[in-house]
Amino acid sequence: MANFPVRPMDAVVALYSDGAAELSEAIIASLSCAVFGPGSVTRAGLPQKLFSRFTHRVLKLTTKRRKADDQSGDTSTYCNPILERSGHPYARALLTSSSTAEESVIEGGDHMNGPYMMIVPEILKLGTTWDRIFLNSVQGKDVQLRFIWETKATYQEAKVRLDKGQNVRIKAVAAGTGLSMILAYDRLMRDGYDPARITARITDREKSNTEKSRRILAKLSTTRGGGASDSSGGGISAETEDIFGEMPGSESEAAYDVVTAVGILEYFQGFTCQTTERSLDLSQPEEEAHAVHLAQKLSQMTADDGSLITNTCRPQASTRILELFGKRFDYRTRTNLSELLRTVKFRNPRLMGTGNIYDVKVYEKGPH
Repeated sequence: MANFPVRPMDAVVALYSDGAAELSEAIIASLSCAVFGPGSVTRAGLPQKLFSRFTHRVLKLTTKRRKADDQSGDTSTYCNPILERSGHPYARALLTSSSTAEESVIEGGDHMNGPYMMIVPEILKLGTTWDRIFLNSVQGKDVQLRFIWETKATYQEAKVRLDKGQNVRIKAVAAGTGLSMILAYDRLMRDGYDPARITARITDREKSNTEKSRRILAKLSTTRGGGASDSSGGGISAETEDIFGEMPGSESEAAYDVVTAVGILEYFQGFTCQTTERSLDLSQPEEEAHAVHLAQKLSQMTADDGSLITNTCRPQASTRILELFGKRFDYRTRTNLSELLRTVKFRNPRLMGTGNIYDVKVYEKGPH
C-alpha cells in the first residue's frame, strides 16, 4: 500500500528503485498537481540570497580537497566538517565527485532530483532543516522553477500541435532521469490524447539515468508498456545516447517537433558572459565540443517548424558553492543565449519564466 506523503529523499528513492509502484504513482500525481496547478513555488528572496552568500564564504573557508590519482581515475573527494555532519545525501554527492574525468559535470542522479520533490506541498512539509538548506536554497528553488517551466513548455508545445490534429514528436536531450518529460507525457495521457499520436524520447549519455527513467515508466499506468503498442510508432521510451556520438540510424531519423535541452548548455564553451575558470583565474583548456556544436546538433534534430526549449544560466552565490566542489559552468544571459541560437536559425524566443539563476525560453526554428 502507498504510504504518502514521505520525506523528499525517500520519495526520490521510491521513484527510481524497483517496486513501490503505488507510492510512485502517488508521488507523480501530487507532483503533477503542483506543477500544472496554481503556482506556489516562488524565486528566492533577498534573505535567502544573503544566506547563500554567507554560506559560500563559510564553505570556501572550511572545504578541502583530497586529490585523486588522475591516472587511476579514482574518485575525488572533498572534506567539509559541516556537510559531513549533516549526513544528507546531497551533501555526500557534493563531497564525492564521480571521477576525476567527470568531476565538472552535475549528473542527473538521485540527489539532483531532490529539489523537485520539494515542489509537492505535502512532501515539503515533511522536509527537515537540512532538506530545506540543501534542496530549497536559492539554487534549489531555481532548479524547481526551471523544472516547472520546462515541463509546462513541453506540454504546451505538444498540446498545440495535437489540438491542430497533428501528430507530435518530442525529444529530451541529456535529460538525466527524464522526470520532466514523464510528467508532460503523463499529463497529455490524462487529458485523453491518443498515445499513438505522440512519440516521446528521453535520452541521456548515462546508462544509469535512462535505466531509472525506465523504472518510473514501468510503474505508471499512463506509461507502462511504453504507452502505446509497438505497431503504432507512438508512446514514450528512454534510451542511452551521447548527442555527439554516432548513433545507429541517426542520419535517417525523423526530426522532432519539440526538443528540450535544459541544464546542458552551461557545460559548453562559447557565447558566455562569465565562466568558472575566468572567475577563479583557472586554466581553461580548449574543448573539442563547443556550445555552437551543441546548438548545431539541436538544430539538426529539430523540425523546420519545430521548437527548442532551453535555459540561461547566470552566476550567483548558490552556484558558486557548487564550484567549490569541482563543478564548472559556462554562464549565459538571455542575450548570450539568443546570439548563440541565432547562428542555427532559432528565433522568436518566448520567456516561460525567470529566476535568480535560470530563465527558461522557447525558441522557434525557421529562416532568419
